[in-house]
Amino acid sequence: MAPQLLQLPPLAGRTNTLVIVGTRDEEEVTRKASPALKAMAGSVGGLMEACSLQPVDTIKTRMQLNPALYPGIISTGSTIVKGEGVRSLWKGLTPFATHLYLKYALRFGTNAGFQSLLTDKETGKLNAPRRVLAGLGAGVTEALVIVTPFEVRVPLFLCVFWVVVEGWEGGSFVELLGN
Repeated sequence: MAPQLLQLPPLAGRTNTLVIVGTRDEEEVTRKASPALKAMAGSVGGLMEACSLQPVDTIKTRMQLNPALYPGIISTGSTIVKGEGVRSLWKGLTPFATHLYLKYALRFGTNAGFQSLLTDKETGKLNAPRRVLAGLGAGVTEALVIVTPFEVRVPLFLCVFWVVVEGWEGGSFVELLGN
């Protein structure tokens, strides 16, 4: 279809205001991105999230570790910046960014893959229940492949640290985790 010209009513004293509105062919609109492209988009989103949230996470961690020294969000942030510089707000970014990069790449990629598998071959459409099933499959895959290993390794590392470095003695495993 050719672009259409629309004439609008007078705005701010101007008359004969014209706007060109372009239209697309239906075939062009239905073209879809590949699962690999969606995985890359997800990974970039994960990196952006990590870079955006790391300063907040650093401030939160400092406030939890030493509430007397770091009583509030603003004061904690300014204390860190004054004492260690602005870049110190992004300490620990690499593991966090790696986690989110992999997590979102896997989530977006597997969701797109499941959607393409579940799309009706005759109509080329994906109904709501199948879309939900694709999201469920992506979420379960993400939980098994990315989230669970990351969440298990950190507490395990802390337990080993306490036992070996701190010389923790006796008590139950639950007591060890409670410290």
